[in-house]
Amino acid sequence: MSTRSIVVVETSEVPAALRLAAEHGVRAEEVPRLGVEPVTTATIVIAGTAAAVGLVSRLLDQRKGGQVVDLRPGAPRTIYRTPEVVYGTVVVVAADGTATVEVKEPEGLFGQVLSTLAEMVSGGPDSAEVVARAIEKKFGDDVEVTTR
Repeated sequence: MSTRSIVVVETSEVPAALRLAAEHGVRAEEVPRLGVEPVTTATIVIAGTAAAVGLVSRLLDQRKGGQVVDLRPGAPRTIYRTPEVVYGTVVVVAADGTATVEVKEPEGLFGQVLSTLAEMVSGGPDSAEVVARAIEKKFGDDVEVTTR
């Protein structure tokens, strides 16, 4: 039985994503843009065994790197992923300092932390300390939070 999944990657990452899928026996096909995606991303449908599709999905997510949440006034980008930050790590930058959240078991939990952060910062706190303590309270021992 074949499993399918949809992944979104930066357009510059498409060749690497297709190679990675092929290396793991997963069929991959880029789907045409429908007009709602940012121009910098591409959508790829991957298909194969559940285990292989799950592995390729995780590997592609890890290639995106960690998360940056920039709460400073006038920041050019507020929330973005970057390979410059280790996968499973979130760096919150605010006018009052920086908080780093390390997700101890990033498989599965990293997405939950990212969703929580996105909800928190939309019109919410602009303090690294406030965000750090809220994440720590919600996820407890599953994360390690440091502030500067």
